[in-house]
Amino acid sequence: MPTTSRSITIDSPTTAASSHTRLIQVLDALVRRVGGEPWGVRELAAELSESRSTVNRILVSLVEIGLATEAGVGKYSVGPRIDVLTKTLSDSSVLLGLSGESLSYLAESSKCTALVSVYCPRSRGYFIAACSAADATLTFRPQLGVVYPLTFGDIGRQMASYLDADAHCSTSPGTVANVDDIVRADQTLGQLSESEFPDALSISVRMLNNGLLVSVSVHSAASAEGKINKPLDMDVRRVIGEIATDIESKTRDSSQASPHISTENDKSTVDRLERLLLLVCAFPNGLKNTVKLHGQLLCNAATAKRLIQSGIETELVTLTENTLYPGPRLYQWAARMSSAHRNLADLTRKILSSFVQETGETIALLSYDDVAEKAQFLEVIQGWRPIQYKLQVNVDVPLYAGAAGKAVLAHCAAHVIDTIKLVKLTEATITSRKVLNEELAVIKQRGWATGEGERVLGAFGLAVPFFVDGKIRGSISATIPQYRKDERDLPTLTTLMRETTANIERLLSLGVETQPSGL
Repeated sequence: MPTTSRSITIDSPTTAASSHTRLIQVLDALVRRVGGEPWGVRELAAELSESRSTVNRILVSLVEIGLATEAGVGKYSVGPRIDVLTKTLSDSSVLLGLSGESLSYLAESSKCTALVSVYCPRSRGYFIAACSAADATLTFRPQLGVVYPLTFGDIGRQMASYLDADAHCSTSPGTVANVDDIVRADQTLGQLSESEFPDALSISVRMLNNGLLVSVSVHSAASAEGKINKPLDMDVRRVIGEIATDIESKTRDSSQASPHISTENDKSTVDRLERLLLLVCAFPNGLKNTVKLHGQLLCNAATAKRLIQSGIETELVTLTENTLYPGPRLYQWAARMSSAHRNLADLTRKILSSFVQETGETIALLSYDDVAEKAQFLEVIQGWRPIQYKLQVNVDVPLYAGAAGKAVLAHCAAHVIDTIKLVKLTEATITSRKVLNEELAVIKQRGWATGEGERVLGAFGLAVPFFVDGKIRGSISATIPQYRKDERDLPTLTTLMRETTANIERLLSLGVETQPSGL
């Protein structure tokens, strides 16, 4: 399957890209290589026809706020903050996340693969935004977020027919594709031929009121002929109708949304772009383009206009009736990032590795699921000290025993604390509910927890919880042999751990609130 996708192009090659556009171009290049080889500065500069100094300056600024990450000397990959923002879009968007149940039903009822695809006007192409495949021996699962030209496959040809028949089919400067770009896109398909992209058994194309042209289609890997299946047409039209109705309803309901970003940022170009991404990802059903929105972007009306215009030119956002929506490019980013399957451990690894390198101690990342009311160590990063404990990952961790669990339990709902079973694991395990409640109260007040041999004999643990938008999400803990506990400067270690959790919280939290008044 293809591992790259077409790059962003500007309408006029003689017009210099704005600072906002250059940032978006660099981010797009990083997203295209998620899970692949990181970019070198020289290589990326050549790709974007920019100077190395400009590209290097952009990458450094993106690293500072987590939109990019260093992956070796002079190498850069997409940063974890992009995962956070695009997951927010996926979870809150009808198109990516909330349509999943209907798409799954369509796949299972047809015993085929159901796809949602999105049209990219400026490149005259499309990408798969969502996929649901029936449980079968032979399945078809195309890679998400890869842009195909409209000449490729039934989806592209059906979209082209829709555009030709539509009143908007007349080509304007804003929709002209760069011919060289189309050629590059065809080349990126590599060994993928149309025979490996099954014909649509049924397909329906529709323009949504947020400005996106989308399709819902059904494909079967086992069908050699790929003939249109009339019985499926009604189901496909029903699903795309549900998507359109749901988006229209949510768009109507969002007209009074007045977002407020509670976190403080510098008024730099990259910070403003990050805020724009945050707002449209958190509010995919539309935001009024008004003075209040400009204030949240930390700029005046003129600067906001330039930023939004760059977003429109690169298809990062769309502006319909003075309302901002996520554009095709942003949905493509979300699709690509979701297919990379990067979890909490992947997102926080850089932060935790820096801490381990500084302290030499083994650090464990505990993730708490407030729905299942369970916690697991997702990752343990071994320190450089010669004697270390080894902890198991991906196994349930008792919240009442050991520093890592108690740091989380202290901030859980009362019913979780009151109903937890206190099973004796070692001689030091707390089995008295009264003693546990007293200790949890102390932990909650001071902000960190300790444990000595409660879960692992001979081990001393120090843990600090972390929160995502005010909700307990887990903890980081240092596990130290008890004989070495007195040698450690525990207050300094605690301070360093709290600084580390603060960095994790800034990375993972959105910091967006919705005010009752309309924009």
